[in-house]
Amino acid sequence: MILEDDFLRYLQVEKNYSHNTLKSYAFNLQLYPAFLTKHDRSILLADLSPATTRRFIQEQVMQYQIKPRTLQCRISALKSFCEYCVKENYMNHNFMLGVQAPKSDKKIPVYMTLQELKQLFTYLENDTGKFATRNHVLVASFAAYLCNAITSK
Repeated sequence: MILEDDFLRYLQVEKNYSHNTLKSYAFNLQLYPAFLTKHDRSILLADLSPATTRRFIQEQVMQYQIKPRTLQCRISALKSFCEYCVKENYMNHNFMLGVQAPKSDKKIPVYMTLQELKQLFTYLENDTGKFATRNHVLVASFAAYLCNAITSK
């Protein structure tokens, strides 16, 4: 699609988006017209609506069980594309108006195991590099602070 290519070129040149971001946007933008075609809907910009976009999002979640973070990326790509089309006068309405991205799932923190902590201290004790003393003091101070914070509760 020529308009999509123009949009991606705009993101690359004017917004300086990375190659990976451009690939992600290109992939995410291909999903919407595929959805429209699959459901015998018009792919003309003038015919796109927030209701159709919400149905696309619902299908992504219900049929493909995509995660909130992935859905945020897809919605972001569509919103950027829509804003570009309005700005460049390819259309005069915003088909993403009122479409909200879901809140992302919070990542669970990853903690060091006791074995990993022992390895860290062993490394620090045997380190003879330029910053060995500083690194050892910083990690030991941080560990002492955490132990104090845990035991004072």
